[in-house]
Parts: sequence; structure tokens; C-alpha cells
Amino acid sequence: MLDADFAARFTHRADKRVVTEDDLRKHAQAADTVTLLLCAVHVTGDASLLDRCGDKVGRSSFLQLLRSLGYQPDSGPEASPEARQDLIDLLCTALTRDDQPDYLRVDAELFRRMGEIATGMPMSDDTAVMCMEQAGFVHDQRAIEPTKNPPATLNLAIVGAGMAGIDAAVKAVNRSFEFDIYEKEGGIGGLWWTQTYPGVAVDTPSIYYSLSYELNSNWTKFFPAGDEYRGYLTGLADKHGLTEHLQVNSDVTQLKWLEDDQVWELTIFDRVKHASRTERAAAVLTGAGHLCRPKYPDIEGRETFAGEAIHTTRWRDIDLTGKRVAVVGVGAAGIQVISAIASEVGHLTTFQHQAHWVSPNALGDGKVAESEHWLRRHLPYYLHWSRFVPFFTACETAYQMNLVDEAWMKEHPTSTSAVNEACRQVSLQYINECFGEDSELARKLTPDFPYGGKRPVRDPGDFEPGGYYWALAQPHVDLVTSAIARVVPEGIVTADGRLIELDAIIWATGMTFDWLSTIQVIGRGGVRLSQVWANNNPRSYLGGTVPGFPNLFINDGPNTGVAVGGGGHNFMAETVNHYAFECLQLLAERGGTTIEVTKRAHDEHNELVEREMSTLLWSHERKASTYYRNESGRVILPSPFRPEVFWTMCQKPDETKFVIK
Repeated sequence: MLDADFAARFTHRADKRVVTEDDLRKHAQAADTVTLLLCAVHVTGDASLLDRCGDKVGRSSFLQLLRSLGYQPDSGPEASPEARQDLIDLLCTALTRDDQPDYLRVDAELFRRMGEIATGMPMSDDTAVMCMEQAGFVHDQRAIEPTKNPPATLNLAIVGAGMAGIDAAVKAVNRSFEFDIYEKEGGIGGLWWTQTYPGVAVDTPSIYYSLSYELNSNWTKFFPAGDEYRGYLTGLADKHGLTEHLQVNSDVTQLKWLEDDQVWELTIFDRVKHASRTERAAAVLTGAGHLCRPKYPDIEGRETFAGEAIHTTRWRDIDLTGKRVAVVGVGAAGIQVISAIASEVGHLTTFQHQAHWVSPNALGDGKVAESEHWLRRHLPYYLHWSRFVPFFTACETAYQMNLVDEAWMKEHPTSTSAVNEACRQVSLQYINECFGEDSELARKLTPDFPYGGKRPVRDPGDFEPGGYYWALAQPHVDLVTSAIARVVPEGIVTADGRLIELDAIIWATGMTFDWLSTIQVIGRGGVRLSQVWANNNPRSYLGGTVPGFPNLFINDGPNTGVAVGGGGHNFMAETVNHYAFECLQLLAERGGTTIEVTKRAHDEHNELVEREMSTLLWSHERKASTYYRNESGRVILPSPFRPEVFWTMCQKPDETKFVIK
């Protein structure tokens, strides 16, 4: 049952605010007129403002940013200065009073209307309900109305204390489940605990790369550094009382289903005591992530190097001042570390296996300005609408960018649609502006595949110190596209025979793509998940369920890594966890001990996944080297469904798809 005191900690209700008129007028100058309108509707309770002002407020600055990046949503008319002033006056009158009435809470119909004004795009009913949640207006909407508290015997083991695990734990508290969290590292954060290399940062906007019920007004940057994001997750655990359930340095090495007792037995290796123990749980939810262990290329002599060698995933502080340094790899980690260290090293050699499409920074130093901070903290529901607009528009943009237009592709070999080409042109223009069209660097940095063929990355800075392209343009930085033949004590030998002498090598070669491969998962009848998912070919049903593995829910599972329409890891983690807890609540309501997806439901779902995936760029574009596909070419990581479609599918389990005993 819902604990009212616990629910009160969520951020879906904006607290009443009394502000000074001088402060409000000063900081409101930084707000979009459309957002002022939406906030005015809340604080005045007057929805008729939408009729009077809706066609006079323009569109948000985020949409203006999107237009600068090549996407062209309906811009609408320019904001009316008179309407803007009237709205600021209304807000001043309302928010300087001590006796404010309750703020207006939106329902789905009103939310959709307000959202369409904010974005200039239509929304379906399902999209509106999903976006209400993702904008932070509601939390954990129950599809199965609970009539019973889950029994203590239906206890839950949560594997991992990153974003997915922490979200699962919050839901467990909210839904009165007994649970424990097992984290192999020494603290909370998952990827953001282990990644500490120079320049490490979130490359999704923090305003929506966070949990929908825990909106944060205090981000210092639009793309915060890793330690700030780790602090966000730690603070969330403290706020919701999760740390008393947390066991750190506890590496789950085996999950074994005990048929006679109808429980999972967990074998846990204590990384401090160097000893194993076993514990039991009726159900297991894994949030262990895909990318946890460093991946090294298979290069002769790699361990013979006499200097410093370090992988970004296992960073330790080393002095690079004035040194001859190589960075191998130009994915997100490589680009961030190159940008961070270029100014301090003596000489930097960057080894690029394949070029990435790089988006321009477009945000200057990325710091959240004083007025934006003030508005997020003091203007009721400003934070919610500031989250909604980039989330919704990113979903729409990304879906259109990934959708394949086969007629277009016949004429355009390096893009999949007009929108995809527009995104490509923005990055191509950025290359040419920085290095000159058809220059040697421009040729090396221009991919030969469509935008999005592999995960796009953003330049951490502009064409100045702290930027990636700026770093590559410096006279002491070389970009090498020749393959690495071998490593020797003195440095790296390239395929064309050059010896590049080095003092340090930084391996930015990514992480091993795991599907619970560090855990031996043994289901009913002794069947191992590694056998079912052999040859890097995993499949599951909604919520990461697999026939033969009762009461097991795998977040970060196959085809749930990211939604095709831009719903990032946070969205998918929340959505999959919601589905898992609805399944567990269904089990509690039926008085059962096990819930297991049928093979038929599992197989039919994966047939649908394949049909939907066939319309998307990863199924058509094969030049890009990407972990989204396995060795046989099957797309295994992203979901092929639009966010609102996947979210709706995951709201309530279909009991006919399961066997409950």
C-alpha cells in the first residue's frame, strides 16, 4: 500500500512559494514566455489563460536550439512582448501573497493541451499520460490497484546500486516490498561510481537524465560531471532510506533457482573479506548494467609497455604534465579525456579506429545560469515544464532520425531520411567550420555512415580549450587512423611501420558488453541463462523476463537499453522497473509464489521486436561499428518501439502471458 509520508518526499507537487517582486521580475527575464504562461496557469488556477495567451507566447528556447541543430518543429508566432509583460505581472501578483490558494494540478487532458502549446507538436492520449509522469507531475501510476500488501515471503533481491537499482529500491519502499540491494562496488552510483577519468561527464541533459519523481533544481551544469551525478544518486538513496538495505562490496556471482523451496539462492562474494556467502530471495531484479568491465583490444604486446598504461574504466590519478601520451579510442570516454588533458600533456597522439559523428556543444561553458537556478527553485512548476520540453522533443526528434525512408536511402547513401540528413549536416558543418572543408583532418573525422549509425557523441566544449575538435587542431596533437600493429616497451607501432614513442597510454576502448555474463544464472531444471543467450544473442519479454527463470526481472536487458525515440537510460529503467513491480503485485494479489512468462508470449514479443526493428537505421546501416548489433548483425540493445508505445506496453502485465503458481 502507498505510504503517505513516503509519497510526500516525491517532487511531483510544487511547494507554495512567496517571492519578492524584484526577484521575480529580475529572473523572469531569462524564462521563455511559453513557460511563464504554463506556470501562471498553475499558480492562478486559471486555465482560460491558455485561450487568451496560447497563440501569443512563441515556443521554448530549447526548440530554438533544436532548430539550430537541424530539426524544424513548428516554431509558431514570435512571443508578444505585451503578453509576456502581462504574464509576469500576473505571476508577481500571485506569488508575492502569503495567502496563496492551492496550485492547480493538471489532469491528462489539460496537460496535453499545455504540452502542445509548449512544443507546437500534437500529442496522443498515451503520450500525454507518459509525459505527465516523465515531467514529474505523477509518480508510479498503479495499473493494478493493490488490495494486499506483499507478504514478507515475497522478498526481493536487487542487484546493482546504479540508476536502475536505486529506482527499483524506491519503488520497493513505495510498494511495501521487503528487499536488499547488492552492489559489487564500494558505494552507490553504478557507472558513475567507477568512471572517474579526467573530463568524465553525463552527455545527456541533466534536466531529464534523472528520475522523474526526483527532479533536481541544483544541477550546476546542463551536462554535469560524473561526481555530481553520483552525488544525485547518493542523495536520493539517503532521502528515501535505502542505505539501510544496501550491502556494498557484495559481488553476486551466482543466481540459482531452488525448485523445492521456490526461491532464488544468491552466491555473494565479499570483496573486502574475500569470502563467499549465500542468501535467499523469492524474486530478483537485476540492474547490473551492460557496461561495467574494461574492454581491451586484442593487440600484440599490450602488456609489454614500459610506461604508464591505464583504462578509462579503471582510472587512477597519474601525472601527465609534459608527457608523451596516447589515447586509444574516440568514443564518449575518449573524446572527454582528450578534451580534458590536451592542454597539459607535452604531446598527444589520438588513435581513431572509426570516426564518430560529433555534435557541436551549443551551450558555451554549460553552466546553469543564476536566473535559471532561481526559476527552477522558486517559480512553481517551472522545473517540471523545463524537463518536459526537452524530453518530449528529443523523443520526437530521435524517432524521426532513426526511422528509415528506403526511397530516400536510394539517393542518399550516407543518411536514412530527410531528418537524419539534417542531423548529419549539422555535424558535417561543424567539422568543416573547425578544420576547413576537404582538409586532411576533416576527411579523417567525417564518418562514412548515417548519423546515429553508432551512438553520437557531443563535443564537451567549443573550438577553444576544453573542446575535442579544438584539441585535435593543436600542433602538439596528432590524429592517427592507421591501425595499431603492436605495443612495444617504447610505445605503439602502427600498421604502416611507424614507432610512436610514449610515456603513457590511455585505453579509451570502451567496456565489455555484458548480459549478466559475470553472474552464473541457473534457472529451472539447471538451465543456464548463458546457454539461452549464447553467441551474444539475448532475448526477453517485457520487464526482462525469460521462460524457465521464474521471478527474475532483468533491467538493462535485451532491446531495452534505450528507446528508439530518445527515451534514455533513466526512462527505460523506470519503465522496466514499473512493469516488474506490477508483475510482483499481480503475484501478491493472486496469492502465488512464482510468476513466469510463457514461451509463446516471449517468442511472439520477439517476433514483434524484429518486425519493428526492420524499419530502423541499425537494421539497414552496416558500416558503423556499434555494440547495438551482435556479431550476426541482429540489433540487441535498443528498443524498436517509440517511448510512448513501450511505456504503454509496460504499464500493466497481461495475465494471459504468464503462468502464476
